[in-house]
Amino acid sequence: MSKRSSSDDVSALILAGGRATRFGGIAKHELVVEGATIFERQVRVLAPRVAEILVSMPTPHARYRTVTDVQEGIGPLAGIAAGLAACRTPWLLVIAGDMPYVSDALLERLIERTSHDVDAVGIRIDALPEPLLCVLHTRTLAKVQGRIAAARFKASGLFTDEGLRVSWLDGVDRALVRNVNAPEDLRG
Repeated sequence: MSKRSSSDDVSALILAGGRATRFGGIAKHELVVEGATIFERQVRVLAPRVAEILVSMPTPHARYRTVTDVQEGIGPLAGIAAGLAACRTPWLLVIAGDMPYVSDALLERLIERTSHDVDAVGIRIDALPEPLLCVLHTRTLAKVQGRIAAARFKASGLFTDEGLRVSWLDGVDRALVRNVNAPEDLRG
């Protein structure tokens, strides 16, 4: 691998556009975990490491540049496509808006793996990709758009089916990438 990217080379995208049907439509990124919203927790660890924070959601965010899905109803790939298209740096760190436990150290590890000879940095848990915490080079936009055009909306397929050069992080503590999908996920 060649040169590690600096924070000037990386933007972040918080995917906060989900419907949260199991929470009665409450925006999951606004749920409070250990005294702060998931969004606040994520911004706290992202801000010192990236040039800009983008938010993918259907309405404008008061503080951060907002991108909207390129096509409604298809899931995270639409937000990722919008984020890659709006990104002003070569790299985009993508994080699901319902992951409250992502750590400084894990983000550092992801960013440190970026290099000129990879297209993406991904995490594998039990040999399966975790596509909603990753770093993508902006050159992957065409692959994301191709998946959307072909109605192949499974985000993990971007890492397994598209021939991307991926630098994998294995052995990541699954608690760090745990997401909040239902109220019981907040209890433990």
